[in-house]
Amino acid sequence: MFSLAELFAAAERLHAHLLRKHYDRGLLSGPDAGVRFNLRLWRFLKSALDFIPWRDDYVFMQTQGYWVLANWMLYEASGEPRYHDLALESTAATLQLQQPAGFWKYPLPERRNLIATVEGDWGAVALLASYAREPRKEFLAGAVRWYDFLVQRIGFQERPAGKAINYFDRPRGNVPNNSVEAAWLFLRLWKATGDERFLEHLGGLLDFVAAVQLPSGELPYVVESPYERGRKHYLCFQYNAFQFLKLAWCAGLKPGTKADDILPALARFLAQGVTPRGASRADCSRLKPEVDYYTAVLAAALREADELGLVPSRDLSDRCYARVLERQKSDGSFASSTGDYRLLRDSRSYPRPLAMTLFHLLYPSCGYGFSIPVDS
Repeated sequence: MFSLAELFAAAERLHAHLLRKHYDRGLLSGPDAGVRFNLRLWRFLKSALDFIPWRDDYVFMQTQGYWVLANWMLYEASGEPRYHDLALESTAATLQLQQPAGFWKYPLPERRNLIATVEGDWGAVALLASYAREPRKEFLAGAVRWYDFLVQRIGFQERPAGKAINYFDRPRGNVPNNSVEAAWLFLRLWKATGDERFLEHLGGLLDFVAAVQLPSGELPYVVESPYERGRKHYLCFQYNAFQFLKLAWCAGLKPGTKADDILPALARFLAQGVTPRGASRADCSRLKPEVDYYTAVLAAALREADELGLVPSRDLSDRCYARVLERQKSDGSFASSTGDYRLLRDSRSYPRPLAMTLFHLLYPSCGYGFSIPVDS
């Protein structure tokens, strides 16, 4: 069907596109599908009129985190110094954007008044990835500053079982994805330092995630709180694939936590998400639109599930990876989405999903071993 060498070559082509189109002095910047009106409609007009300078370039720390991880993966797989240098330059640029209090500003104008947990987590991910290879004290200090801000200023909501990390510095509903990501980050900080204080909230976060897992194995999108109504399903297989990988990495870093208990049913749920063509389903009720970064993360999660013995074979993962390779454009990039509202497509180059796709293309071919985070 395909070889690991083909996956690696596809990743190199995508990396070259990101460098050429979006990279400048350590930062990947560019447009984003965004939220609200832009996500639902405006982006399709921008895509159709892409020759207009829309002036909507943003730098997300989530993009930076995946980009730094991918460059370290490429460096360790190839030995090429340029990847080493890009990883360090990008880490330094990430640190430069950190605010003195420890957080990173949210880039989208609709949410610039908010501080997002996911952005800080991924800024710290980039710093810790490079600290593991180049132990510069400023990298670790930046990650710890974020941890302290997250715990003291963003904080948690107590649940009947465990606790949920807040999504922003203003409370809203409880989003399991954020708690999974925070648990992974806390374990990485513990691994980097040996300091038990980073494990203080780990059990509570994983208790919450385990308690809200649905009988189907799915982790719901939003769990109701006094601040927001619950929402069980949203981009079901995309969100759950990301969570599966991070829970598997949690289990690899510290076996015997609740992460181990969540994974089997979650793997069975993900196995239902592959369409006959090998793409990821859009959500629990629809096949379309087709979004390539959804398929790439589902491919990686199912590959991990196979290595852990939680799905019957590697066939589903292979079908997803084959579909991603089939959809790669001649310039190395991927369209954002096709089949929206049955006929629309968004062909703009968005660095955030492309950096995620790069990481997941590299995931099976870089020799890290499964269930082990790439910077442990």
